Amino acid sequence: MSFLLALIFTLASNLDNFVIGLTYGVRNEKIPLSANVIIAFITSFVTLISMLGGKLITQLIPNHVSNELGSVIFILMGCWFIGSEILRQQQQQQKQHTVLNFKGAVMLGLLLSINNIGVGILGSITQLNITLVITLTFTTGMFLTYVGNHIGHSVIGNIVGKYNDLISGSLLLLLGVLSLLFKF
Repeated sequence: MSFLLALIFTLASNLDNFVIGLTYGVRNEKIPLSANVIIAFITSFVTLISMLGGKLITQLIPNHVSNELGSVIFILMGCWFIGSEILRQQQQQQKQHTVLNFKGAVMLGLLLSINNIGVGILGSITQLNITLVITLTFTTGMFLTYVGNHIGHSVIGNIVGKYNDLISGSLLLLLGVLSLLFKF
C-alpha cells in the first residue's frame, strides 16, 4: 500500500511536468534529455529537502496525530486545487511560456518544485518512505515531461493539460483519504 500512496503522491506533485512537456510539444519544441534530467533532479532534490523538514516536524508531533493531520491537509489541498481549477476555467486565463535552454531548465525545475515543498512536508508527516518518494519523483517527473513533450497536440494531452489542477487535486484527495484509512 505504501508504494501506491507514494506513486499517487508523486503523480499529484509532478503532473505539472506533463503540462510543461505538452506545452513544448504543442509548439514542436523538443525538451532535450539533459534538460529533462535537470528538471527531474531539481524537483527531486527540493522534495527530499522538504521531506526531511517534514521529518523534523513529525518528531514534535505524535505519529497518530501527524498522520491524521497530514491526511486532512492533503484532502484540503486537493479541494484547493480543484477549486482553483474551477475558478481558472471560469476566467479562461492564458499562460505564457519561454524557450527552453539550460537556464530555462533550471528555472523550470525550480518553478515545478514549488508545489513539491508543501506536498513533500506532508508526505513526510504522513510517513511516506522518503527514498521511495524521491526515486518515484525523479522517475515520474522525467516520464511525465517526456510523454507530455511527445504527445503534443493529441486529444488526451489537451484534456490532461486543461484539467491539470483538477486531476492533481483529485489525486491529493485520494491520497488523503487512503492515508486516513490505511495506516502504514
